[in-house]
Amino acid sequence: MADMSSKIPKIHPVLIAALGVLVLPFALGALGLTSSSAVEVVIFALACMGLNLLAGYTGLVSFGHGAWFGCGAYAAALTALALPGHAFALPLLAALLVTALAATAFGWLMLRRRGVYFSLMTLALSALGFTVAFRWTSLTGGENGLGGVERPVLFGFDLNDNMTFYWVVAAIALVVIAVLWRFVRSPLGRVLEAIRENETRATALGYPVARYKLAAFVASATVTGLAGALLMYKNRMTSAEPMSVIFSGELLAMAVIGGMRGFLGPALGAVFYILFREYLSIYTENWLLWFGLVFMGFVLFARDGLIGIGRQILAKFFPGPDLSAAMSDRRTEERPLPEMLRAKGDAAGEVLSAKGLIKRFGAFKAVDGVTIDVKDRTLHALIGPNGAGKTTAFNLLRGCSRHPRGRSR
Repeated sequence: MADMSSKIPKIHPVLIAALGVLVLPFALGALGLTSSSAVEVVIFALACMGLNLLAGYTGLVSFGHGAWFGCGAYAAALTALALPGHAFALPLLAALLVTALAATAFGWLMLRRRGVYFSLMTLALSALGFTVAFRWTSLTGGENGLGGVERPVLFGFDLNDNMTFYWVVAAIALVVIAVLWRFVRSPLGRVLEAIRENETRATALGYPVARYKLAAFVASATVTGLAGALLMYKNRMTSAEPMSVIFSGELLAMAVIGGMRGFLGPALGAVFYILFREYLSIYTENWLLWFGLVFMGFVLFARDGLIGIGRQILAKFFPGPDLSAAMSDRRTEERPLPEMLRAKGDAAGEVLSAKGLIKRFGAFKAVDGVTIDVKDRTLHALIGPNGAGKTTAFNLLRGCSRHPRGRSR
């Protein structure tokens, strides 16, 4: 039977987000919450979508994104306090600029490590940022935080009114969401997904993977920093708390619960978080314990998050083709080959020739004197049992591994 989930009509995510921010304050009001909670939902949704650009689309899990949230908040607060009157646009721009510059510097260093080592470095960054913000009392206010920031009157709209402030924050968020959608749908975004799925393959295709990951890191941190600046204006102050490891974990949990493989999944996770916090905190101060248990439940039983639950239920009743086998979900598309890739004229003989390839790992010879000649417009296969050295030979051919002698052209 055909997969029913594939037949559901798709609505543009930016349109869904626009409808969501229009309905959100009234829906939360009907549930007994205020416009202040609606502002927090939008801000946390923005922060989680920034985090998801790195974790969900690029595959780089960050345990320290709260550092960028706090960086943006402090940059905006210090700029607002330094400017005459009550500024709004310039502090937000300062938050974007400072966060982007700091993320570029730290990202250049941290992205030299992969996997768990990268994640541990982000964790250390969050701990470092929290310590600096908490101890540097003369700049950040220490444990008392940095206050005294006021919301201005912007083009005749008084941002001190919470409902007015909500619409301004919602408008900013929609602009950022539209930019993020364009970002992930662009060739750059497609390469980030390719890096997530198989970084080695993306490298073999010739993409400068390090630069792409740095671009994702900076963009992700900058969006999260903007969210931090908006929360600073919402609270009229900021403190070291958003830079803590705990807050970073909450952002990651929101993204996971909402669904990291869906564009708007993290935003849905932010809605869930605010509702869970507001209602459960009425009955217990240990609501984070229960939130942690819910998080574990999603990791174990709904790995696609809230945004994928409907698809999971439909798959139970209307199962589609079995896609568990490797490459089984790939589908061929009839597209004309680009002119630049079309062969010109008759076969041109050898297009790749390698002579006497050797690779040793200590005393063990993985590749010993391999010679390969690949002719134009022919199919070739490199076969052998496990451990025969096929992958090592292929890495030598594509330049990912050096050999002491031998040459290829």
